[in-house]
Amino acid sequence: MNKQVPFSSFVIKIASRCNLDCSYCYEYNMGDDSWKQMPKYMSIDVFEKILYRIKEHSSIHDFSNISISLHGGEPLLVGHSLFTTYQEKIKEILPNHDLSVGIQTNGVLIDEEYVKIFEKYDVSIGVSLDGPPKVNDVFRFYHNKKGSGKDVENKLPLIQNSDVFGGILCVINIDSDPLDIWHYLASFNPPVIDFLFPHAHWGNTTKKNELAKIEQYGDWLICIFDDWFNGYKSEIRIRFFEEIIYRLFGQKGSLESLGVEEISLLTIGVNGQYEQVDTMKSVYPGANLTKLNIEEHSLNDVLEHKSIEARQNGLLGLCGKCNDCEIVHVCGGGYYPHRFSHENEFMNPSVYCSALYKLINHMKSVLIKNLVKNE
Repeated sequence: MNKQVPFSSFVIKIASRCNLDCSYCYEYNMGDDSWKQMPKYMSIDVFEKILYRIKEHSSIHDFSNISISLHGGEPLLVGHSLFTTYQEKIKEILPNHDLSVGIQTNGVLIDEEYVKIFEKYDVSIGVSLDGPPKVNDVFRFYHNKKGSGKDVENKLPLIQNSDVFGGILCVINIDSDPLDIWHYLASFNPPVIDFLFPHAHWGNTTKKNELAKIEQYGDWLICIFDDWFNGYKSEIRIRFFEEIIYRLFGQKGSLESLGVEEISLLTIGVNGQYEQVDTMKSVYPGANLTKLNIEEHSLNDVLEHKSIEARQNGLLGLCGKCNDCEIVHVCGGGYYPHRFSHENEFMNPSVYCSALYKLINHMKSVLIKNLVKNE
């Protein structure tokens, strides 16, 4: 087993409900109903205890760089007052740490008061948006099925010229035109855009017509990469491409869905339970749970949990096909939840293997040609 690394990145789920009902959501629409038993919002008591656990862990392992992402559900549902209290508690309990605090939101509740709070406490805000309304609204809509795209589009001007605008997260829809999506999102001038695969695995993507479409995700991303690499809005960071490039050049990255580096990320639920990455809910109900909690267990206890150890195993945690692949240090077998099958559990390549293979090798070829041309 690789040497374990301490946790330094934390997804803290401060709200368990959402004002949208996105059809692809792993939290509400992939079979896991545990959110119904959760408190609507994280209590101040639980939030404080999490921060003290983080402080304890960083002291034991002698580091001060900490990333905190406030998540949900929809985290802005907590309201201005409670959100401000969370920020004050972070300042109070972790005053000597090098902090990066962010929030991932669907964007529809952003208002001027929230923007003032974000700016006051230096909270980076990431917005989820899948493209122009006609594309976004295919999957991202309210509980009454009304699309959310136009509302988000109208809210983005409130933050797009602010230093706290962290970027846009977009789930890929291969039935859309990739350049239309990329150019639309780029029009808001976000510092970062992150393209994500929809959650799937070998246990729920078994039909031949579904598997046949997988490679198209690679083609979709290649269209955007070529446009971006050749100069269109190249000042915008596209995180998935950046992370692949780092690894192609032998550097470490920070994105847990790529590479074989040890995972330093932990999710903490609204009720104070430690979880694996929360997207594990897309595999089967309860797949994210560790049965450990902030009241009784330290973060060092969590490090010793078998599911966490499995995700820090690097190459030893990958199947034979992945270990035999020439780009394994780049893709790392793909995102952990996307590897699952009922037969082999997580000892499989990602269900998106063919897309990753095509994209990474294309990028490798383009980079090599560019280096040769500039010698």
